Amino acid sequence: MLSVFIWQGVEEVCARSLEGPGASATVTGTAPIESWSLADGASLNVVGGSTGDIRSMDSSVDLNNATVSGAANPGLYLGNSTATVRGSTISSGGTALNVNQGSTAQVFDTTISGVGRGVNVAGAGHVLLSNTSVVGNDDGQGGFLGGGTGMILVNGNATVTDGSRLVGDRHGVTISPDRFNGDDGRKSSLVLDGSHVEGKTGSAIKVSSYIDNRPADVTISVNNQSTLVGGNGVILEVELGGKVDFNVANSALAGDIQVAEGAHTAVTLRDNASLHGAINGVEQLNIENGAAWTLDKDSSAQALTLNNGRVNLGGGDGIFHQLSLESLSGNGIFGLGTDLAAGQGDKLVISGAATGSHLLAIQNTGADVAKGKDPLAVVHTGGGDAQFGAVGGQVDLGTFVYDLQKQGDDWFLVQRPGEVVTPGTRSVLALFNAAPTVWYGESTTLRSRMGELRMGSATTGLWSRAYGSRQDISSSAGVGYQQQQRGLTLGADAPVSIANGQATFGVMAGYSTSDLDMQGGTKGTIDSYHAGLYGTWLGDDGYYMDAMLKANRFENKANVRMSDGTQAKGDYSNLGLGVTVEAGRRLDLGEGLFATPFAQGSVLRVQGKDYSLDNGMKAQGSSTDSLLGKVGSQVGRTYTLGNGSTFEPTLKAAIAHEFASGNQARVNANRFSNDLSGTRGELGVGIAAQVSKNIQLYGDFDYIKGRNIEQPWGLSLGARISF
Repeated sequence: MLSVFIWQGVEEVCARSLEGPGASATVTGTAPIESWSLADGASLNVVGGSTGDIRSMDSSVDLNNATVSGAANPGLYLGNSTATVRGSTISSGGTALNVNQGSTAQVFDTTISGVGRGVNVAGAGHVLLSNTSVVGNDDGQGGFLGGGTGMILVNGNATVTDGSRLVGDRHGVTISPDRFNGDDGRKSSLVLDGSHVEGKTGSAIKVSSYIDNRPADVTISVNNQSTLVGGNGVILEVELGGKVDFNVANSALAGDIQVAEGAHTAVTLRDNASLHGAINGVEQLNIENGAAWTLDKDSSAQALTLNNGRVNLGGGDGIFHQLSLESLSGNGIFGLGTDLAAGQGDKLVISGAATGSHLLAIQNTGADVAKGKDPLAVVHTGGGDAQFGAVGGQVDLGTFVYDLQKQGDDWFLVQRPGEVVTPGTRSVLALFNAAPTVWYGESTTLRSRMGELRMGSATTGLWSRAYGSRQDISSSAGVGYQQQQRGLTLGADAPVSIANGQATFGVMAGYSTSDLDMQGGTKGTIDSYHAGLYGTWLGDDGYYMDAMLKANRFENKANVRMSDGTQAKGDYSNLGLGVTVEAGRRLDLGEGLFATPFAQGSVLRVQGKDYSLDNGMKAQGSSTDSLLGKVGSQVGRTYTLGNGSTFEPTLKAAIAHEFASGNQARVNANRFSNDLSGTRGELGVGIAAQVSKNIQLYGDFDYIKGRNIEQPWGLSLGARISF
């Protein structure tokens, strides 16, 4: 039977049924809303038109920019049929789209809304949803599948892509076995690709079973930034007897996975997927290829296999979690939180055999472990040859380093012998210790300046000097670190006439920055702002005396990289005040040669300070003192050129001793000695040149070696303009 009906304009010829091969109808324009029934190879095309419900058996339907409205029947029912839907709207007082009996529907850019069920796929049918919105409104009746579901699969298959959304007042998707078609009719599949599933009051995806407990068998794939939202906090719910293979790739999910006892569920997270929520009742859990699971409450699984995956037990703020497993294999990382002061922490409990090689990323902290606490057990196994190590090779817990130690079949956190300090402790001690080396690095250039004054004529002038140096501090000084300093000082001075010699007095100010490297990514910075007064006197008989008073403001910053890779920071400011006095005599050796033996004394006090790192570490520094004595000599020669300019190369050697040895620093409740006491030798070369009547240029290089400190190099360059 072949029937053709076309609506155009206001003319209307209509019929509701098409039967037989070749029977077809095309609906366009404005027309009354009619219901259609297709059978035996018929076809219906709706282009820009509107219809009532459409029932297709062994036929085909093509909807393009169409509107289909059902009453209580499915808006579009397909039985052993095919449908292509583009840019359309399908709605019904019952199920909006029903794809049944091996039918196939391809739906693009469409809105689907039903009561009870938005889309139903059954009988080995398949639906493709692309950039399509599906809503299942609550019918108020519930039932074993629950009214108000975006899509239901009963031995059905669905591929949902390109930003599609499945939303139900109760569940986003419900998957159920087929109770009518025996064992061969129980399989369903759901593929989500860049799409969203949401159950407003229930779980996002529910795998259901009938009252006779016939199990569902389903494969679910959640790919490419797809999302699941359950109004009850559950993204996957599996009822008794269900068999589920749940795969997540390149997607970030938040919510719980709940599996009833007796169900068989495998969960695989791979390709940088993430899950934040609890898992309970899963038979096999696989975490692979950069994927991660973060618990937010106690969880369990029968078997866990890691392959470059991570599990974060997620404890903190006094709330810790336990992950219970029957077996563990593979290789991966477990993130654990601890509070050793309270003897608490996250715990991995494996009742059976544990195999493979795993790392524990135990949350580092700046707070100390309480004295007298027993070692904290972080892993329990029932046997096996599994090996556990700490990320970064150690665990930073307050002042001291802790290691993982196996005792029987369990793994504990125990303090490393020898009281090895953490990176946070090293940063605290280094910053407290570095202020004197900063002060002396700045002062060296000023003492050189006063020596230059004794070379030139007594005139008023302005000068500047740029400098840099590196100091290597040994661990015997409290903590080892490397310090790089660079800075600039500006000054002005003028002569003063006195009997039996000449004197010059000046003022100066400057800035330096010092970078401290404590290794392992832990660094510190000291920004120093300084100002001072100085003077030098040179007698007619060659005796001289220099004096300097310099005040500093130090702005100190610590940037700590703890062993687990996390960062901690802290900062504070303090003041320093110091005086240096030097006396000596310039001896003329003839032919321009001279020698200048000298003795020098320096006194410095740097203000103590208390501060904290943001990882909970407390730092208390007493005032830092320095009492440095030095004796040495400088030798050189003055050369005069034909144009009247002069230059003066020099060589300096000295022995210095740091007498201050009582500096103390406290990290949390632990006290450390922190000073640079000891003897050191100094060598230096320099040159001063009077290039014209008003311009002088200078340069110095110094090397220092001592018990606690070595300066491989120190360099300064300067110039003076006189008036």
